[in-house]
Amino acid sequence: MDWPKARAILLAAFTVVNLILAYSIWGPSGVFPGDVSEASPAQQLDKLRATLLDLQVTLPSTVAVPKTPAPMPFLKVEYRPTPDYVRLPGEFFQGTPGLKPEVDKESKELIYRPGATGMAAREIKLDNHRQVQEAVEEFMRNAVLMPQGATLSGITVLPGTDRVVVEYLPTFGGFSVFSGYVRVEVSARGIETVRQFWVEPRGYTEAPPKAVRPAGEALLRLAGRLQAAKRGHQTIREIRLGYYARPLVLTQADVVNGWDTVPVWRISLDTAEVYYINAFNGEWESEAN
Repeated sequence: MDWPKARAILLAAFTVVNLILAYSIWGPSGVFPGDVSEASPAQQLDKLRATLLDLQVTLPSTVAVPKTPAPMPFLKVEYRPTPDYVRLPGEFFQGTPGLKPEVDKESKELIYRPGATGMAAREIKLDNHRQVQEAVEEFMRNAVLMPQGATLSGITVLPGTDRVVVEYLPTFGGFSVFSGYVRVEVSARGIETVRQFWVEPRGYTEAPPKAVRPAGEALLRLAGRLQAAKRGHQTIREIRLGYYARPLVLTQADVVNGWDTVPVWRISLDTAEVYYINAFNGEWESEAN
């Protein structure tokens, strides 16, 4: 056997493999190489954390990385400018300021500003999440502002403030629907602000289900983008699979608007920034919000 020639061939092969692996991590639609390796799931996760750390992103051991699910369908949602659960003008509690909503011109959110007064006044220990949740849900129930089927998504500290935000989301088929939400801002004095943009899931579309890309790929895509933007070191707070698509532009009052949503990986940072990455093709569905 011609050993020098064989060694040259092997070196060339290893070079090609290394280039492919490098591109899979750094390229625009990279796939974490552990996904195709023979390493155990724990080893793959350790490798993912190490690669992210090289990109100045920390994935804490307390953050669960979901498994890749079976192919998923598209989901249709609808938005009503005046949801059925909202009290009509004139029916709000007397003497409670801020319970008549304003509509944000850009986001089309319904915004209530009770300002921790009247029925919104509470003494709340913000580090007691159970107490925070109970106070929010009592207020929302009494004010008739909580949509049916709303599910608690999480309680997070609002950076740079002494307040927390309690988020509720619609769900369908066991997945959160990120296109709609209720976000309640809470201080130690009580309920400060309620922001609502609620959508109703209407069922899957007729389009066939599609394969979902792994969570590790979405994390690497985000890490590469943050590094390119020179954001410095960042920490992942949560990654979750659900449905999302940018809402249609709403211009007419009381007109039901509907659109299709896709599976996305929602990645939250400890800065409270949230990113949505299309789980079908790895493209960006939204910048931070």
